Amino acid sequence: MIVVITDGGDTVSTVTYKDALREAQQAEAIVYSVIIVPIEASAGRDTGGEHALIQLSEDTGGRYFYANSESSLDSAFKQISDELRTQYLLAYYPPKNSHGDFRSIRVDVKPPTDDGSQYKVRHRAGYYTSKID
Repeated sequence: MIVVITDGGDTVSTVTYKDALREAQQAEAIVYSVIIVPIEASAGRDTGGEHALIQLSEDTGGRYFYANSESSLDSAFKQISDELRTQYLLAYYPPKNSHGDFRSIRVDVKPPTDDGSQYKVRHRAGYYTSKID
């Protein structure tokens, strides 16, 4: 699990987004992004960086949070902590005839019919079958 606390601005990247995503997926890391919003107006924000963090979090099975105060930062960490204590691990064996370096995953959950409960499923987008050298 990785928690990234940032304003979303990219100042010194040396790898591409695609490579960063691949590294996170190969490490089987769940990425949680806490995006600090010091400037509400979009003219002073790096919304492209924010969108990249949101996508990275979603593709690795994590979440993203916006924080603009100490209390919202505390709330984000509480939610992350709660989630880490209530995760489930599902495993499967892929078909022998599966091909390709990246294998997508889709998880569907049927809601109960009697109590009206809502479930939110988050999972990684897939996994790599081989490592980068």
